[in-house]
Amino acid sequence: MSTLISCVNNKEDIKNLNETIVKEEAKSDLFYHYSIWYAFVNRIFEGDLDAKTLKTKGDIGLGSYNALDGELIMLDGVLYQAKEDGTVHVPSDNIKIAYANTTFFDTEDSFDLSNVPNYKTLRDSINKHMPTKNIFYGFKIHGNFKKMKCGGLHKQEKPYDTGLDVLIPKRPIFERENFSGTMVGFFCPEYIGNINVAAYHLHFVSDDKQFAGHVLEFEATELTVEVDYIYEYNFALPKTDAYLKGNFDKEFQYKKK
Repeated sequence: MSTLISCVNNKEDIKNLNETIVKEEAKSDLFYHYSIWYAFVNRIFEGDLDAKTLKTKGDIGLGSYNALDGELIMLDGVLYQAKEDGTVHVPSDNIKIAYANTTFFDTEDSFDLSNVPNYKTLRDSINKHMPTKNIFYGFKIHGNFKKMKCGGLHKQEKPYDTGLDVLIPKRPIFERENFSGTMVGFFCPEYIGNINVAAYHLHFVSDDKQFAGHVLEFEATELTVEVDYIYEYNFALPKTDAYLKGNFDKEFQYKKK
């Protein structure tokens, strides 16, 4: 403590110290969420958030770019765009985002798994480590994969006339075998309703940055699971005409099947 006090010599130093403490506290527990997941089923595919701004909100994340032009993956502060043809890009800072979840990742629990046959096994293992399902969690899960199946979405053209519930069954799917990479994503409690994805939502990017997308299924030989407990939720909405004038009256068809 005496060392810290000796370094704080004036009001400006105190101000900077306080700002640093506030930022670190915010990084530990803040889930940043942009737009409504439910907007996609109602054909609202554009936002006014740019990549540069999103990177000030976290260092891991997932989402989708405007016009559903690629799955969004953020790992260690770098944004990736997994296009519908399977290619992976690092987009420019001015690209616009339709929907995003992100946080500054802070490992609060970690464990290793071996011979993980499927996605369900991973979820079941994480569930055993959860102290509660009433808060939010962030994940960074690195491993070696025998198989990985990821989904994307076809880029949409105006006028947007097809909702996400129809697009999902027709989504492009990519598969790869015997390689390594990282899954990032979140767990949201069921009470989140239609504004976000309840339970688990993970995106993936390979170590060689040649394969990425929304995680559908996988088989892994070994995984290291890092978990961040999140207690604060920051919800931001688009200011676009499409969002402000949009209707949210359609539900996901697949929920009714």
